[in-house]
Amino acid sequence: MTAQFFRIFVVLLSIYPIASLSFELKGVGRRVPAQIFDGWDKQYSAQNADTTMRYETVNANESVKRVELGTADFGDTDIPLSKDELEKNELAQFPYMFTAITPVINVPNIYGGQLKLDGKTLGDIFLGKITKWNDAAIAATNPKLPLPNENILVVHGSEESSGTYSMNIYLAKVNSEWKSKTGMGATPKWPVGTAMGNLISMGDYIKKTPYSIGYSEISYARKNQLVYVQLQNNSGTFVSPHTGSVESAVQNVKWKSANGFCEDITDGKGSASWPITSASYIIIKKTSDNLKRRLDLLKFLGWALTRGDMIVADLDFMPIKRTIVPQIRSIWNDTPLNLEGGEVVNAKQVLDLRTSGVPIIDARVAAEYGEAHIPNAISLPYAEKSEKSSNFNPLLDHFDLSKLPVDKNAGIVFYCNAGACWKGYKAAIVTVNAGYKKVYWFRGGLPEWQGKSYPVETSGSSKHKS
Repeated sequence: MTAQFFRIFVVLLSIYPIASLSFELKGVGRRVPAQIFDGWDKQYSAQNADTTMRYETVNANESVKRVELGTADFGDTDIPLSKDELEKNELAQFPYMFTAITPVINVPNIYGGQLKLDGKTLGDIFLGKITKWNDAAIAATNPKLPLPNENILVVHGSEESSGTYSMNIYLAKVNSEWKSKTGMGATPKWPVGTAMGNLISMGDYIKKTPYSIGYSEISYARKNQLVYVQLQNNSGTFVSPHTGSVESAVQNVKWKSANGFCEDITDGKGSASWPITSASYIIIKKTSDNLKRRLDLLKFLGWALTRGDMIVADLDFMPIKRTIVPQIRSIWNDTPLNLEGGEVVNAKQVLDLRTSGVPIIDARVAAEYGEAHIPNAISLPYAEKSEKSSNFNPLLDHFDLSKLPVDKNAGIVFYCNAGACWKGYKAAIVTVNAGYKKVYWFRGGLPEWQGKSYPVETSGSSKHKS
């Protein structure tokens, strides 16, 4: 009977094979970068057959909402959230690429890069103060161009459309009337012009409408043969929008994870810098109850930032530098939220424990400890080869318990680089399993400590850096 059942099972299996389990990540965001995520999906799924990624185009505001609701694993936006917004909604954000937002025009007999505008003049056009293409302010920077005596037809984005945030921030800096008359943020009160839903529809309209002006993202503008302009930058130089001028604009930005990487990169210094440089951000939840899904998401994002950057560059966008990735990973809270047999503590509690004489163990590699660490912390690296999981096998790792305090009833604190770093967690678990009774895990690690502006010191020096 058993043999007969087995033969029937084999026959059924040949007819109805069991589908291999696959995992689908859900992303949402703007239409302009959709080609990046499509490229990432194709290459990543080719290397990881059990994972695919589906990206749905929505506006930036809807993108953030879906991540908050948990109906999307990640979202894309070019409107960075403030630190308060991130904390209130338990979100994390980080930049993944940069691009140039550029004014685009349709003026007969004027071609790409020929028209030159300064920031004040561009602002006056969008304010409706300059209404003719041969206005004296435009002619002043374009003495040899055939400027027609025609009305300027202004086109702009509708509510929270791509590029509007960066354009608005820039114009508020270079035109003294802009901020007071239109307001700040992603939803300016445009005094004149026709509203378009997104950069794609705006570009299509401009291409078909003589004497119009609007703005676009440069890779889309080039591919669709839109006529871009040169802009005068902070150094007084007229520059064209391309990846080189974008790279110049972001190369000296001091990114800080503590404020959600929310940096203003418009109108930056540098003679080669493009003044309306825009960052695109990925938004994720700070934590997740589904550890498997979380780890799959972070594995994909880690690959995208370090292996998928060539796809970004090939599509005429500017990828982030790989040197920024460790900062980004520091906010990825993929470690457990609790410590079985011990206690999770915050920066203030660590400060109090340190004051009371409880030893603090830095489980990171020696080089990281040398760059900056909590004052008087003891460097005791946890060498991990086990998987990044709460079910890790400590026998695969190395951690020298003999260097811990002898008294197992005394308190001891472990930390590393925030939630994405497993070394502090694993060291704490191994210590708990060794019989220590008062084990504390500082899950926020050095990033949280520095975010509170607590002092740090470098290796071999007692000099504190704030």
